[in-house]
Amino acid sequence: MRTAPDDSRPLSSAALQERYGAGYFRGENSGFSHEGYENVHATWVHWMDFVRAEVGAGARWLDVGCAYGFLVGEARAAGFRAVGVDGSRWAAGRVADTAPEARGRVVVAHAERLPFADASFDVVSAFDLLEHVPDPAAVVAECARVLRPGGLLVAATPDPLVFDRHEPTHVAERPPSFWVRAFEEAGLATALRFFQAEFNCELVGRRGFVPPLVAWDALGVPDPVLRTAGDPRLRACLRSGFGERLDPDDARVLSDGARVYLLNAGDEPLEVRVEIDCADPGALVLALDGRIEARFPEAPGRMVHAASLLVPAGGHGLRFSLSRGWSRLHRLSFTAAAGGDRARESLVAGLPFDLHERYALARAVVERLAPSARSLLDVGGTMGGDSGHLAWTGDFFPGRDTTVVDARWADLPRHLRVEPGRPLPFADRSFEVVLAMDVLEHVPPAARASWIEEAYRVADGLLVVANPFATPGVEEADRFLFEFIRSRYGYEHGFLAEHLAHGHPDLAATCERLRSLGAAVAVLPSGHLPSWLLLQTMNAWLSHPEQDRSFVEANRAANRAIGLAGTVEPAYRHLVVADRRGGDPAARLADLLSTGPPEARVLGAALAAVPGGLTPRNRGDD
Repeated sequence: MRTAPDDSRPLSSAALQERYGAGYFRGENSGFSHEGYENVHATWVHWMDFVRAEVGAGARWLDVGCAYGFLVGEARAAGFRAVGVDGSRWAAGRVADTAPEARGRVVVAHAERLPFADASFDVVSAFDLLEHVPDPAAVVAECARVLRPGGLLVAATPDPLVFDRHEPTHVAERPPSFWVRAFEEAGLATALRFFQAEFNCELVGRRGFVPPLVAWDALGVPDPVLRTAGDPRLRACLRSGFGERLDPDDARVLSDGARVYLLNAGDEPLEVRVEIDCADPGALVLALDGRIEARFPEAPGRMVHAASLLVPAGGHGLRFSLSRGWSRLHRLSFTAAAGGDRARESLVAGLPFDLHERYALARAVVERLAPSARSLLDVGGTMGGDSGHLAWTGDFFPGRDTTVVDARWADLPRHLRVEPGRPLPFADRSFEVVLAMDVLEHVPPAARASWIEEAYRVADGLLVVANPFATPGVEEADRFLFEFIRSRYGYEHGFLAEHLAHGHPDLAATCERLRSLGAAVAVLPSGHLPSWLLLQTMNAWLSHPEQDRSFVEANRAANRAIGLAGTVEPAYRHLVVADRRGGDPAARLADLLSTGPPEARVLGAALAAVPGGLTPRNRGDD
């Protein structure tokens, strides 16, 4: 992922001193208490025995982002040869008064350019630092540089999907999957846990060896209940709702609503078998990213429940719902295996038909016009809500180097959050293929021309812009769905509200703008409007938690039956294909067009997939 210099270069010394001066440490431009950092700082004493066991007594320790030197002082008191580095001259000037044990042991320097030789430390710590630096992966690599083989990098940083405070100096909050990838790309075998707060992600990386043992509430020992096996790309850690160890049987209390973090550190789906050995849980429900995957009826005594999951790339939450409120958990085991093409196809086939339809057509376009393209950027490519729909863009484009940017965070591979209205953080012509699916209608009308120019700027070959345009029937369809959802569920659908507030883009003007930039342009319809509206109404009807897998199975039936048959007018959406290499893309894509609308039996297949049909109970008429 190539970032533009303005987004990734370190802060200038002047800017750094202004941001991290007295006001920062007194809560004027940070989340610290106005009592001052010296009165509310954390303690790291619980790390000392663990680090000593891992790297030996008297080891050399570097604390990066050490502030007033409190950790340096604690480490020195524990027998380590500890020094610190911080970019703030204000903080370094406070060391003698606040942490006298660290006096003369703190230097001022950028974290991106540590003033130490390669392999000169046994342990490097970076607590609450990484979210403050413009290029955190570069800082991780610099910390790894100064570690000796077998040395440890320990860090803590907030997960932006859970962290609920705005911190103005947090310029690089990232989800856990980003950090694991950054650590491992720097040569660090990595373990993670969530400690003290659900958002507080702690990482421990060992340079060149197997990762250390890290448990939910302990360091250096295995968790008494959690086990993983099989494909090493699966990581599992307890996140919330688990109690302390229960002696003598090494169980834990499992509370209703408890969550496990599952990380698939690869790019392809994993097939995972989960086994839950617990006592008297009552009825038990498992949900992955909000989607119910298994239900187990109430059964007395100690039971082992088992379920199979498809875990997509990235990080995910597995939630436990218990009718009795709590249980005694003896073992929680995950066994993973590579899913391959079959698992990937199962994931994408279960996506909402509208999402699947536009990405399947975009995939056909790319395979036709740029079959050898390796690099692909998906702008606005987070699929679904905060947790997504259990697939990502790379599942449609396996084997390609896929990057996703969006205005929202998602715990997905190579995902970057970009503020709306900001330039894309990539050099000109960085990607052979750029997709922008259902984004332009969310851009204010006055900014649409410049937005198209920006997406075109980073494309080296193809730009595919797909969204509903101001063609006949589209506004009426959006308005119908908006009112239907509001009347059925009592809330206003945010995306549809934005469609209606901004107004839909003009198709002819979009094509003309791309031609003026030098592109050859083709237009493909996507989503036969009458069929689209019927299936979207069904989706809105089914999409509530009590339907279990009805929503997924209905969409899977529709996707497999419709295929590309929705490429016919009148259409809800159009794909505008801009090829900056010239040629005649319209001629090469002509056979993707359907000769007629989807047959009624195709639409009926989706409705027939709903378990029990659309009964009065399913309609919410009770």
